[in-house]
Amino acid sequence: MSRYLCTPIATALIAAGSLPLTSALHAQSLALEEVVVTAQRRETLLQDTPIAVTAFNTEKIADLGIYNVTDLASFAPNTNIQKQPSSNSNMSIYIRGVGSGETSLMVDPKTSFYLDGVYMSKTVGAVFDIVDLQAIEVLRGPQGTLFGRNSTGGAINVTTIKPSGELGGRLEANVGNDGYRRVAGSIDLPKIADMLSVKLSAVKMEYDGWADNDFPGSESDLGSEDNKSYRAAFRLQPTERLTIDYVFDKTDNTGVPTPFQVTKVKDSIYNGFTTTPFPYTFLGGQLYQEMDALVGDPETRRENFNLDGVSDEFLEVEGHNLTVNWDLDAFSVKYIFADRRTDSGYGSTDLDGGALNTADLFYGGGQVIPTPGFHATIDEGWIDLQTHELQLMGDAFNERLQYTLGLFYYEEEIFQSNPQTFALPIQFLLGSPLDGAYTAAGFCQDFGNGPVCQGSQRLPLPFPFPGADPNMNGFVDFVYGQETESVAAYGQFTYSFTQQLDITAGLRYTEDKRNAFLFNETLGHTSIDDKLTNSDSWDNISYLLTANYAWTPDINVYATHSTGYNGGGFNSRASTVSGWEEIIEEEELDSYELGIKSSWLDNQLRVNAAVFYNDYTDMQIAVFEAGSGGASSRIVNAGEATYRGFELEILARLTQGLTLEATYGYLDAEFDEYRALNPVTNEVENIADVTTVTRAPENTASAGLEYRFQPFTFGTLSARVDLSYTDEFVFHPFLNEFDASDSRTLVNARVTLNEVPLGDNGNLRISAWSKNVTDEEYEEWGIDFATLGYAGNIFGQPRTFGLDVLYEF
Repeated sequence: MSRYLCTPIATALIAAGSLPLTSALHAQSLALEEVVVTAQRRETLLQDTPIAVTAFNTEKIADLGIYNVTDLASFAPNTNIQKQPSSNSNMSIYIRGVGSGETSLMVDPKTSFYLDGVYMSKTVGAVFDIVDLQAIEVLRGPQGTLFGRNSTGGAINVTTIKPSGELGGRLEANVGNDGYRRVAGSIDLPKIADMLSVKLSAVKMEYDGWADNDFPGSESDLGSEDNKSYRAAFRLQPTERLTIDYVFDKTDNTGVPTPFQVTKVKDSIYNGFTTTPFPYTFLGGQLYQEMDALVGDPETRRENFNLDGVSDEFLEVEGHNLTVNWDLDAFSVKYIFADRRTDSGYGSTDLDGGALNTADLFYGGGQVIPTPGFHATIDEGWIDLQTHELQLMGDAFNERLQYTLGLFYYEEEIFQSNPQTFALPIQFLLGSPLDGAYTAAGFCQDFGNGPVCQGSQRLPLPFPFPGADPNMNGFVDFVYGQETESVAAYGQFTYSFTQQLDITAGLRYTEDKRNAFLFNETLGHTSIDDKLTNSDSWDNISYLLTANYAWTPDINVYATHSTGYNGGGFNSRASTVSGWEEIIEEEELDSYELGIKSSWLDNQLRVNAAVFYNDYTDMQIAVFEAGSGGASSRIVNAGEATYRGFELEILARLTQGLTLEATYGYLDAEFDEYRALNPVTNEVENIADVTTVTRAPENTASAGLEYRFQPFTFGTLSARVDLSYTDEFVFHPFLNEFDASDSRTLVNARVTLNEVPLGDNGNLRISAWSKNVTDEEYEEWGIDFATLGYAGNIFGQPRTFGLDVLYEF
């Protein structure tokens, strides 16, 4: 037996010889297609690229029915991508358990998102229908050198189809249940003056949502969406060596986010890191009793609501992207410029589950009135982003050395106004000058151990008091803004010592500067002119060292040691002055990875696998907090953590026309140290033994089976079934008893008739599909409101089905 067949992975695959593959006579027709990726900022073959990367090309994107990045999460191991609460357009990406669910515009994501080489500084507004998708790549593990900024978890790299200079076009129409309608089109124009190519694209999508709201005067279609996107791409090639690409894109999106469903009204009071039995339905009075009546079966998805605080969410994105590529003999120079503006917000979001009523002393004079359990508004929010990147790429020493050098500059300004109004059991307001008023109104009784108050009070109070904002009575202000400037220089070099062994070394220096402000009436200020300010800077050197060895022409193994970095910052939703002044320090990690890229059985079977070990220090964790100062989350440097795991991807051509795809991800993530302030003792304690890493399911897996029938005279028929499994996971390190996500198994199916001749040069593609075929009920996001006394979830979309028709010429 030859040496390369004695590997452990080969031993596990010897049984594959019994697979129902055709004879070697037909091996050539059964061979899998090569996949080209840009995971190293240049085109390379997937099997030669020493990175754990899952790639989706144009054909795969069409087969899976992918229209935005959130659609692909189930098909990459150890990857979790979903919309954030109270939003149709804000995306949260977790790769290998690393990411950020914080919606504050001050917080940068830990997994980078790139569109045609442009770094998207926020995943706020990142869920939009991308016309003309060419490829999506999910890069797992820290990308500390080439992609660089805040990429400790990984990166999503999206590229679009460039103008071809030849007349052509496509028109797509999609319909489905719950009022789903989508029309998209693009046209490639003939080359102008033998140097200018133009491609114009547009998409219009409407969806009526899957849940109904019966409250009069409020938005009735929950989970609905109305999206319009436009894109104009220009490619100028004045010479064979010079290519200039300019793209303008615009998105206008309105909709109503998926509803929040209360799944628990608590029967104990959270007291530091312990709990004391005491039902909130008793303390909070009628408001909490009504909320408790809404719970029902906490694991059952509700589709009918009575929400009094729901409005449209809006998203407007406008982007300019200029890429200049100058190809010289020994090297090429590339310049990438981007200018993007994002505006987003909503009039009101309802996070209390229904239209609630209670006796309110200061808003209702002690009478029962409609009272928000928790409502929030983003009346203004915007991001202004500009990036500049200069790259020098080439090779030397008879192509034995490949190198990429770069300079990166990024500047961003953000602003957001996010006022809140909410209710709190009166018991938690005792100790203020208002005690006598509550007692006189009959809300409080003394049972011998001090007063116990039953009932709720809307906060903030409706009249000026020390520290109150006279212009926004009834709302807690979270008004903040920030200016960020980042510069970086990087280089990555790959040297082929032999025909089998490549060594890659990379280095990146990054410096971040931030200037920020915060205004909140609970911090003792009465005007935004009297706001709190803060500024700081951080710098880091990240490096990468990879050895890639071609054991055989079909088997590559690699080993990587790399580091990563997330810049520091400030807490935009701090509820105290000290919380605002406390700097969030940078997060750093050391990562070790071993991987194999292999092809077997005359390239009819592809097996890629990786094991990884990540060691984090000063880990930045978003911790939800709630109290009389408002409900918010803040970022803390909780301590140290270790993430280790395994990933496997298999692609097999079983017979002529039958293809199997399978992935598996295992993740063992735990905090080695988690420092948190105990509000009872006012001391910082290590509570690592009672914490759980958020959004880190232990097991994820997927399997897809596709059969392509022999061509008919009128087209080719294919059928595909995809199954994905995700273990249970939590949304908060320790407040996770009532809002965690159970395990889920989702099934999608699609039947396609492709290459149907239509006209002289056109063809038709028709697909019938269904997603979540079994109508699985699962929690997509959860929030425990801590002291506010309840928890809830946002559930995933129920079964959908529809028809896609695509005409191309």
